[in-house]
Amino acid sequence: MIDALNTQKEKYKAWVTENLGEKTGGWYSPYLEKLGQLLEKFGLCSGYKENFFDYQSYSEYKKVYQQMTEQSDEDIERLVSGKGTPRYPAKFGTTRNQFRKKYAEDEFNRGIRSKPDNLGGIPDWGVLMRSYLIFLYYDENPTLTYPKKEKKIANQEDEIDNSINYWVISPGEYSRLWDQFHTEDMIALGWDYLGDLKNYNSKEAVERKIAEQRTDGVRPVNDTKAVWDFYREIQTGDVVYVKEGIKKILARGVVTGDYYFDDKALEYKHRRKVDWLQVGKWELHQTFAQKTLTCLNHYPNVIQEIDKVMNDDFIDPKIAEVNEFRNWLSNQVTDTGVSLNDKTVTEKVSVLKDIEHHFDASIFGETDIEQLKRLKDIVVSDESYKKYKGISASSIDYYIRFIESKPTVQENESFTMDEFLSEVFIEKEELVRLISLLENKKNLILKGAPGVGKTFMAKRLAYVMMGEKDVTRIHMVQFHQSYSYEDFIEGFRPKAEGDGFELKPGPFVKFARKAARDPERDYFFIIDEINRGNMSKIFGELMMLIEADKRGEQVNLLYSNDKFSVPSNLYIIGMMNTADRSLALLDYALRRRFSFYEIKPAFQNVTFKSYVNELNNPEALIRIIEEIKSLNNRIVEELGTGFQIGHSYFVGDDYKVNTANRVEEVIEYEIIPQLFEYWFDDEQKANEWAVRLRGCYDGEK
Repeated sequence: MIDALNTQKEKYKAWVTENLGEKTGGWYSPYLEKLGQLLEKFGLCSGYKENFFDYQSYSEYKKVYQQMTEQSDEDIERLVSGKGTPRYPAKFGTTRNQFRKKYAEDEFNRGIRSKPDNLGGIPDWGVLMRSYLIFLYYDENPTLTYPKKEKKIANQEDEIDNSINYWVISPGEYSRLWDQFHTEDMIALGWDYLGDLKNYNSKEAVERKIAEQRTDGVRPVNDTKAVWDFYREIQTGDVVYVKEGIKKILARGVVTGDYYFDDKALEYKHRRKVDWLQVGKWELHQTFAQKTLTCLNHYPNVIQEIDKVMNDDFIDPKIAEVNEFRNWLSNQVTDTGVSLNDKTVTEKVSVLKDIEHHFDASIFGETDIEQLKRLKDIVVSDESYKKYKGISASSIDYYIRFIESKPTVQENESFTMDEFLSEVFIEKEELVRLISLLENKKNLILKGAPGVGKTFMAKRLAYVMMGEKDVTRIHMVQFHQSYSYEDFIEGFRPKAEGDGFELKPGPFVKFARKAARDPERDYFFIIDEINRGNMSKIFGELMMLIEADKRGEQVNLLYSNDKFSVPSNLYIIGMMNTADRSLALLDYALRRRFSFYEIKPAFQNVTFKSYVNELNNPEALIRIIEEIKSLNNRIVEELGTGFQIGHSYFVGDDYKVNTANRVEEVIEYEIIPQLFEYWFDDEQKANEWAVRLRGCYDGEK
């Protein structure tokens, strides 16, 4: 009998190690050997065999599995066929989390563990049972191949349970509600004016109500998502972490109850019950986005780091970087759309480690892209290096792409709608419309005459949609007649040393990949002088992908043949100077993919008038502005609205120092030359307006 159990154990270890993870078989098997005994000892369930390897047929064990988990035949079919990991019913979803907690307490009482709440290294009860169920199914069906074999987990620390969601929540401003969360065993959310969320039948209904309450007119996309996720997406059995700021964790718990509305509470009335498993204060290497509620399933490395830090595991920064790179590689696809398999991922990691050793150089943890490129050239040109010669260059290229696409999270200065309106001279209704256009179309072109502040406005439009001044999520380029696909998307460019060419991704590809790795936050790609470039030539096959309803779809890039998509959280803002007569009209393909908004001179704007009146000795400027308004009327009549003189000519710190001097400089050396360009065929008219403008600052008018 013992021999039969040991044989079954070894078969399980070999299969699970091969299909579910490098160390998983050795990690899980000791727990399965005593699982029945442990479950009875912990009071979780009884009546099962002490050693689960004693269940040696799939049909017998399936009954045991279903008795414990209450999962349906359909759920089990999905699980063993690799079509997904079904969520456990609420009852089992709650009790399964007690297994790790009670196991840690038991080992602490026996002097094995240093802390009763240190859960490190203890597998989940449900995950243990799933692994044995899948093993038995394929052991009895040897002609079948486990479909997730190519995506096996590299080591036990890398595993997260994908049958649940992981959330991180902020307990109010400056974590002021954490003590209440802790003592009352719950998590809570604001937006109390919504009332009981059970009265809302859709996410859109919640958004409408929040929009009614907001005074800034901004579409409440993030607020709505937080509320709806709290109400409908969080489930019993999910893990929730409480954060402080962007780098600290205060607790880890398991959701034990459904959503409820506590009308007797003074604030934060939307609530859920939680069983707190670990409480303290831990600082992470990685950072969180500044959001109230975030699902972490997109960020498995963050989940892994949190659990390690909370369980007092030493985190070697280099090992953490290797594991993050390995996980990133596993999500990359070949030109056929297939994910890189485990063998390829392991090989590329091994290559980089070998290069580090052979050349006494640093790769993992290195963030200097140029240094990595120089190392690549050294490796490729070194004839004595034979071991991984064939794939060394591509492996370093993958790591460079990995570094380039890493999002940055940092503490930033907030930026509100009021701050926008104090800096950009448009009305609130216009700003609300701009935000709505960009949110719905994803692509927006700000067009207007010279000096209306299009570039200044574009950056602040991004800031106000982010709610903060985060320059790491904005990238800006300028188009010109020679700008090409190779400049923007990817192409072969001369090496810095002048020795040959190398394939380089362009700024749009690099920035889009960065945005794709950070789906919870918005990114903004700003294109100045967008109508100076040939859009069809520059965007190439990506022209389709920038459309709002095509976001996320993949195409192969022209040169590298890499799969690429434009993520839905990437917004494109273009600027267009309507007074540049050297430009051809934009083609229909471009117009169909963008919304267009004309920015007009803001001389009548109340905030602009206040700015002028607060200047030192603004009289000359006031006279000039009145004359410019008359000039613009004439320009509109003869040339069109796109040729007007904009207000930003008269904005800047220099006006605060010496208003009269700056007025003269702008009129004489910027605006008057522009008038001679406008009326190049009627110099008399340009001269007449030049005299009138000079008379304003000379005091003659």
